[in-house]
Amino acid sequence: MKIRSFLALMIVAALAPVILFSTVPLSRLIQAERDAAVLSMKLAARATSIAVDGQWHQAIGLIRGLSSSNKLEAGQIAQFGIKARTMAGNDGAWIELYDDSGQLLVDTTRAPDAALPDTRARERPRVDRMLSSAAYAISDLLPGKLPESYVVKVDFPVFLDNGVRYVLGYGFDVDDLLRALPAPDAEGTTFTVYDRQGRLLASNGKHAAVGSLAAPPVLVAIRLGENGLVSTPDGRYAMLTASTVSGWWVSMSAPRAAIDGTARRTVLYSVSGLLIALLLAGAAALLFSARVTRAIARTGDAARAMVGGPTRLPLYSGITEVDRLDQNVYLGAHLLASASAERERLLAEAQQAREIAEGQNRSKDEFLAMLGHELRNPMAPISTAAHLLKMPNISPEQMRQAGDIISRQVDHMNHLVNDLLDVSRVTRGLITLEKIPVSMRAILAAAVEQTMGAMHKGAHQFDTVCGEEEYWVRGDATRLIQVLTNLLVNAAKYSPPQSSIRVTLAREGERVSVEVSDNGNGIEPELLPRVFELFSQGRRTPDRATGGLGLGLALVRKLVELHGGSVSAYSEGAGKGSRFTIELPAADMRAVEEAGLAVTEGAGVA
Repeated sequence: MKIRSFLALMIVAALAPVILFSTVPLSRLIQAERDAAVLSMKLAARATSIAVDGQWHQAIGLIRGLSSSNKLEAGQIAQFGIKARTMAGNDGAWIELYDDSGQLLVDTTRAPDAALPDTRARERPRVDRMLSSAAYAISDLLPGKLPESYVVKVDFPVFLDNGVRYVLGYGFDVDDLLRALPAPDAEGTTFTVYDRQGRLLASNGKHAAVGSLAAPPVLVAIRLGENGLVSTPDGRYAMLTASTVSGWWVSMSAPRAAIDGTARRTVLYSVSGLLIALLLAGAAALLFSARVTRAIARTGDAARAMVGGPTRLPLYSGITEVDRLDQNVYLGAHLLASASAERERLLAEAQQAREIAEGQNRSKDEFLAMLGHELRNPMAPISTAAHLLKMPNISPEQMRQAGDIISRQVDHMNHLVNDLLDVSRVTRGLITLEKIPVSMRAILAAAVEQTMGAMHKGAHQFDTVCGEEEYWVRGDATRLIQVLTNLLVNAAKYSPPQSSIRVTLAREGERVSVEVSDNGNGIEPELLPRVFELFSQGRRTPDRATGGLGLGLALVRKLVELHGGSVSAYSEGAGKGSRFTIELPAADMRAVEEAGLAVTEGAGVA
């Protein structure tokens, strides 16, 4: 075997492990980069779908509030039409009202005194379907009332206590959906909303025709109800996600290079590096083999020339070629080390994700244990009281005490179960708010009355700062009292005896704010960002003196958001007190006057 063959085998033996051990990390890196890009598209498409759903939540909330109008209950259709026109506004939206025969009673796009056409034959089947389903229905793309215009619509069945049934319709131009879509970016990413038939409703891309069908692969995925990544014929990827409210589809489309480009560049760089290494090694082998061949030939010549006398042969070390080979091996090892470091990084990220999942699982287990503990605690006094009632010759005083114990513990268990049910209803969207103009002074007074027991028990100093102004909001009085009661009970529960608790009412522009502050235990910095999350609580003492399941503040946030408001928490740290601030939209004073409410100092709940 020639020297060149030996050198070729040596090169293969040196580079084969590098190639072999680089392949697995490289493939994982490529897949991880692609998965990260796909996940980013999925999250962006889902966020846009939630934004579109938010528009429908606002529309459904508006029409739900309109359905509870006392004008409709009283059969005052003309006055109801005036209110509907006010709520529809002048931005392209409209409101319609049909009776159970399909006759159009109110159309905000027409003049108040305009004659309405007979729509019973055309609209009766749709009205019957809505009344039989008893649920709102969001339409697909519909032709507008103007030429070359398109709209979408939600129908809402209304069942009055007197047996009268209506169907309320709220519609708006599809161009309004563009407000929920992100602005176009320089990378060519587009967001598109399709209806259930695959027709385009809105898009932030250029040359997007409303009403046109989606690309065939996207259309097939929509009709099969498949979420996920779809490849389109124009060299792009589309990430599809379905709306849980409307049944529409949101597509995020990006060039394939945005997903596959990084992986392709990684492969290209790696293969190029390996090819360069092979070329350098081959050249070094040729040079080395040529030098060795010449050295052997010269050595033979020198041996044959020894007949004439001793001859000193030249010394050929070959250091240059050896150093070049060492450099190539070093470069290959460096590539392997870089790939191994990237693999370790990915493994660390996977471990971190696993730790997060385990932490969430522990939170679930802790909550279940906490729930079991809270439900088990009342059982002992109830059982003791029950045995006491079975004893002969029990005195009336002992019987009364046993009954008080059972009643008190049952009330505690009912409170826990009611909190769980309230959170379940709110998170599933099953709660219904009866929004009317209410006075926040009266709401605060009712909440203070319900929490006076906790205040007196802790000997707390309680103050209210309300000023001279009356504060009206549109909301559900019972739920708003529940919100303030939860905050006041929290302040009393997590404050040492004789603490100072203050409630401040104020108005800033179109917002009414309620601030509950205390100088109690405060909130740890690590808990503050998630204090409104479900089951979130601070460190609990071994005696569990404060009790509770960590549901109160989560329920506060959900109820405030259903009223169109916001809630925030602030604390400088443990032992430094806390401050909770609620902001609610102020009620329109015209609505207060229409409802016949007295705007006077100390007015009660409407």
